[in-house]
Amino acid sequence: MIIHGKWHSLGSAAQSVAALYIEDDDYRLEIDGGRTYSGELQSLQVSDRLGNVERKITLEDGSIFASQDNDAIDRLFKDHTKLNNFIHAIESHIGLVAIATLLTITFAFSFFKWGVPWASTKIAHALPQKTNELIAGETLKFLDKYMFEESKLDVEKIEHIREHFRSTLIPLDEKNNSINYKLHFREWNDGETGIPNALALPSGDIILTDEFVKLSENQDEIDAVLLHEMGHVVRRHTLEMVIESAFVTTAVMLITGDNNGLADMGVGLGSLLVSTNYSRNHETEADLYAFEHMLVAKIDPQAFSDIMNRITESIEEINDEKSEEDEGGILDYLSTHPSTAKRVEQAKRYSKCFQIGMIICDTSTVNSEH
Repeated sequence: MIIHGKWHSLGSAAQSVAALYIEDDDYRLEIDGGRTYSGELQSLQVSDRLGNVERKITLEDGSIFASQDNDAIDRLFKDHTKLNNFIHAIESHIGLVAIATLLTITFAFSFFKWGVPWASTKIAHALPQKTNELIAGETLKFLDKYMFEESKLDVEKIEHIREHFRSTLIPLDEKNNSINYKLHFREWNDGETGIPNALALPSGDIILTDEFVKLSENQDEIDAVLLHEMGHVVRRHTLEMVIESAFVTTAVMLITGDNNGLADMGVGLGSLLVSTNYSRNHETEADLYAFEHMLVAKIDPQAFSDIMNRITESIEEINDEKSEEDEGGILDYLSTHPSTAKRVEQAKRYSKCFQIGMIICDTSTVNSEH
């Protein structure tokens, strides 16, 4: 076999006409001017095939023989070029390129849509409770430094809620006695406006804002929200959000080469808690946890419906005032929280179970009978 092309030495742009002769597993390269190379075929390095671009064969001394005869080179280096031929075949057909692009996009979408959440759930439930506590400790420091202020609620009010939480609600969660629940109170403002909200850290630390406590008309309403937050802790929803965010951050970092993403993960959970909504499934799971335990504790789930409606109305009123003043802020996030209508409706279904003395509620049966 003979392959015609041009040769140039390492570091030189000057080219000479050359011919590559192949016999069995050996080669001989003859260059105009009388220079000759010879050796074993396996000592040569061939470049990948990209369309009809000129191929380069590198010799042991670094000099290069280049040729346009891609088909002959493919036959010569058939073992080396099987994968490259496949790539070349795709690149030579625009239809295959389109299909490959579509498959890549589909895979990427599926990975982030279903793969990442699935993996995040598995990892979140596999991590020990000690890991949750370490993450939460740093998160609370971040929130106290950048978001919260010390609570201005009456000390007796705070202690009453804490004692009730310890004596009444925590014992309801017997299956998860490894969780060290702690209740914190903080003032959280957007400008001069108090924000009614509750947050749960993966460790079992639950934060109630002053405005939320003021907005609650009775202990049942506070208990309803506390049980909802306990549901997030038990189901490890907050940890799942952190892991999912880390997946995305890492993927972007690998694609763009931006290593700053690793540093950003240090305060990731604190930022997520104040800027990201739980998914609809997460909220539903936490709601159901709350409703089921409210029935056991003989608390009417209607209390959840009442406080959720009041929080929603409060935020809408504040946002209306701020929109007139052309101001934004944290409340913009809260106003985009998933609609409470379906969640309130589910609370009312469980309230019907409470009214007829049911502890295990079959909402479909209740709805059909009432």
